[in-house]
Amino acid sequence: MSATSLNFSDTSVPFTAGRHAGGRFTVDVPSVASAAALVRRVAAEPRLWQDRLRFGHGDERWYARLDVDPDHEVWLIAWLPGQDTGLHDHGEALGAFTVVRGALTETTVTPADGATIGRTTVSGTAGALAGGRISPGTVVRPTRRHFAAGQVRGFGYEHVHDVANTGDVPAVSIHAYAPELTAMTRYAVVDRRLTVLSSERAGVDW
Repeated sequence: MSATSLNFSDTSVPFTAGRHAGGRFTVDVPSVASAAALVRRVAAEPRLWQDRLRFGHGDERWYARLDVDPDHEVWLIAWLPGQDTGLHDHGEALGAFTVVRGALTETTVTPADGATIGRTTVSGTAGALAGGRISPGTVVRPTRRHFAAGQVRGFGYEHVHDVANTGDVPAVSIHAYAPELTAMTRYAVVDRRLTVLSSERAGVDW
């Protein structure tokens, strides 16, 4: 998995711990809180995934889909120092991730003060987050946050971010999306404006 594509594997393994139905973890209603609870439950059961853990090479992250259902999916991702996702969204899915080893750095973009989303002029972070999705061409500002082992990051449908291992040691994380990922858009920031690089769809690009 490089910074420019998400070639997720199709391997799926059911979970049997936590609140589940038919041997799988379930998410009743997609919400950031339910996605965060899901990654916590999966992280708390390392016996179900730690034997599968591997690391990639160079820019390629190692990854495996641990559980999938129309209402959600869960991924295990291993990161060597310097590996990252590139700036992207998650289509119609919200989600969460938790770090189970090492640390990760997330860079998000939100509309800069004075930018507009729809008919709303953004003034401050609260206004930016309440305004919905960021349109291509919007002037944005980056915000960087660091997440250590045990910390959880939840995000909504409008979220655009880059996740990277900027440290000196490998990292491991669990990611959940609800509903399952069906589309993603990749971005770059050019002259402070959000610019689309590519659009990807499940079954075609991963």
